[in-house]
Amino acid sequence: MDFSPQDMKPIFCTDITADEDNEVINGAEFVTRTAPKEKIESFERRHEALLQTIKKSKLPTWLQFIRPICGFLFAAVLIACIRTGFPTAFQNAPILVIGGALCGVLWILLQVFSKVKEKKMLKEGTAEQQSKHVLEELQSIHAEMDVPADAVEIDVLTFAYQAEDGKICPRTVALQTTPYLNVTVKMYATPDSVHVADLENVYSFERSSLKAITTVKKRICVPTWNKDEDPRKGSYKPYKMTVNGLGNIYFKPYHILEIEREGERFGLYFPCYELETVEKLTGLQAEKGDAS
Repeated sequence: MDFSPQDMKPIFCTDITADEDNEVINGAEFVTRTAPKEKIESFERRHEALLQTIKKSKLPTWLQFIRPICGFLFAAVLIACIRTGFPTAFQNAPILVIGGALCGVLWILLQVFSKVKEKKMLKEGTAEQQSKHVLEELQSIHAEMDVPADAVEIDVLTFAYQAEDGKICPRTVALQTTPYLNVTVKMYATPDSVHVADLENVYSFERSSLKAITTVKKRICVPTWNKDEDPRKGSYKPYKMTVNGLGNIYFKPYHILEIEREGERFGLYFPCYELETVEKLTGLQAEKGDAS
């Protein structure tokens, strides 16, 4: 029987078709190991403390929202002035030119203020020390679950969705700007299986259950970037990713690792920039498909 991506149950995703408050994540069938509860709770406490420290180093949310708007308006007015000439532009629309200049000044001040706050936090060393402890906790959890030290870090895509007319329709929830989240997991292979480890569980997929890697030629975006290297530079430059004013990272395509279990088809969604790693670990080659 042939399956399209829409027939698959997305792993690490949440079905909110019948219950918008559902928080059960698909994929429990594949769990082979689970971390001790006390270790997870300890990690979550340290991680929350780190997030609070990072939050203190950032601009207030409303200023983060205003900053790119000011930058955009300043750039738009500047380009218009260059094209028509500053004297002409000021004569025809003085209020617009003055407003653009004020936006430029505010944008620069916000940029400087943001950098000062970040440098102050780094100088105090609080975030660095907390990050070290969080990493140590995570490594300890993975060791408890027998995740090898050389397991590869990759991003997988998660989202909440509704099933409509047999189609998987990702939905934004709460204050999300995009339905998709890119979550970092550990991936590694053994002779008989390919494994994915998150904070709490190890998910194991027998090699015989891995059917294909489908390519979805659709442009989507995620709200954060988990890699050290800029998404527009270096090894990621060939993927032609872009970043908007809110920090969302856009890319095309994305892929689905198709997995079959007892006649049911599942899909592990992941970004285009992880394809080489997934192909290497699974032994599969991506199909060109154009599903959406």
